[in-house]
Amino acid sequence: MPPTPDHAREPEDAHQPDAAPGPDDAPTLATVLAAGAGEAVEVVTVPGGHAVPVRGVGVYDPGETFSARDHVLVATGVDASSPAAADVLRAAARAKAAALVLRRGATGPAPRLLDVARTVPTALLTRAPWVEWTELIALLRAGLAQSGGAEGAHAEVPLGDLPALANAFATLVGGAVTIEDPESRVLAYSRTENGADPLRRLTILGQRVPRWRLAELGASGFLRTLWTSDDVVHRPAEERFPERLAIAVRAGEEVLGSLWVAADGTPLGPGARRALREAARTAAPHLLHHRLRTRTGSTRRAQAVRALIDGTADVPSAAATLGLSPHTPCVVLSVLALPATGQPGAGQTGQADPARALHLAALQATAHHPAGLTVREEDRHRLDVLLPLAAAPAPESARPQEPAQDPVRTARRLGRELAAAVRGAGARPLVAVGAVREDLARAVESRRAAHLVLRVLGAREGLPEVAAEDDVRAALDALRVTDAVAALTPPPDATVRALLAHDEEHRADLARTLAAYLDRFGDVPATAKLLAVHPNTLRYRLRRLQDLFGMDLTDPDTRLVAELGLRAAGLLPWSAPR
Repeated sequence: MPPTPDHAREPEDAHQPDAAPGPDDAPTLATVLAAGAGEAVEVVTVPGGHAVPVRGVGVYDPGETFSARDHVLVATGVDASSPAAADVLRAAARAKAAALVLRRGATGPAPRLLDVARTVPTALLTRAPWVEWTELIALLRAGLAQSGGAEGAHAEVPLGDLPALANAFATLVGGAVTIEDPESRVLAYSRTENGADPLRRLTILGQRVPRWRLAELGASGFLRTLWTSDDVVHRPAEERFPERLAIAVRAGEEVLGSLWVAADGTPLGPGARRALREAARTAAPHLLHHRLRTRTGSTRRAQAVRALIDGTADVPSAAATLGLSPHTPCVVLSVLALPATGQPGAGQTGQADPARALHLAALQATAHHPAGLTVREEDRHRLDVLLPLAAAPAPESARPQEPAQDPVRTARRLGRELAAAVRGAGARPLVAVGAVREDLARAVESRRAAHLVLRVLGAREGLPEVAAEDDVRAALDALRVTDAVAALTPPPDATVRALLAHDEEHRADLARTLAAYLDRFGDVPATAKLLAVHPNTLRYRLRRLQDLFGMDLTDPDTRLVAELGLRAAGLLPWSAPR
């Protein structure tokens, strides 16, 4: 018979929904933020003070006329720097919301928004860039639940201290407690007074519930009941194992983990179930905080780096996450790993793994001094590296025996190390060094320059594998002109587009013929040799260009527009087909 939640057997102890707190015991904005959400938001203005009551969390909907009295409203699609932000704040104030949370944005709150914020009673908060909206809503709701009535020893446990929380719950419930994540991995466990039973010992030593035990719980329906119920589920004592109680820990609809209690020497008392319900409600913000903490070390840094080089960052916040000053000079390097079959250094099979090559390059970047901060583009086999640079010392502080490091030389040195790492993995490296910029707010400009250089390296043969803008200046300027021409409306290269469509339809080679002819400056013998055709064949093709498309190749304007169109199509600069 499948287990049933305890409220089906114990009507006198059934869990009832929490009544709305009265005026005297309502959670406040201060207590909700202190319970976990405070690290995920920045308080911009609090006209009514932090003691304003909070009775709920909602999502702002501009299409509704609503009352959100004493609620924290989350406006998921609104940037604090946008013109619409001020109107959203006014609407939240009309709905009597306690606070409004907006996306922080790259430039911070708009002046008009700040002006409105000083005239309305609703507090204005902005979301930290490293936290998702769903996580923030869950943190707010969990904080609301905890601050609404957490009492006893567990109320004093620091947020996220799961071992201390497990011990506090063990005292509250009267049994041995384990705290597990949704994959049944052990996050924390309490001390035992009478020695752990065999199953608890195996679970703690293995840091997760044994597979055979999970199979048993799944087959009996216990796990299904646990994850679908809001209440305590009971597992009777077995031959070798004492009875157990378990309950899922939730933040709204999301399951964060579970609490398990095993009898510790004596049977669980009659109040254990009620105590475990209270513990589950208290545990939610702790598990949310733990989850954010365990992923923030790498994920928050990666998100901060990505936001900086994408140009979407709140620069002071991102810089603080990375432990840097917003005024730190920087440069972005971009690394491409291409297959290099048959090249020196390839593996036994002759096939390189670009993903492994970029992984080694990322490790090399972090080992560099100063350390590079990496962001991987999986679908393009590309790695971007943000390299913070030391600020140039003031003239009076510079010491002759310690000359300032040349930032361009530092970036090139890292570029050579990255290329060597990629080459060592059997791949062909292309490393572009972006322009050095004086602060992190302009990292996006450096990345844009690096990507342009990388496009040049990928399109041209005979260039160095590590290059900066100055190394490919002419090709880079030509690429910028080509991009600008390609973006014009209507496109000036309509004839070339018609030529490409004709070749596609008829499987012809007129576009490549034209590209080779222009590449060899109209020299018929040299072009014929390049294409490996007879000069008369080449002349016939050139006449076809005139007959089909009206291209007068003796006209310099026609040649210029044709070359720009062929460059945009990737047929120029000329490269032999591979």
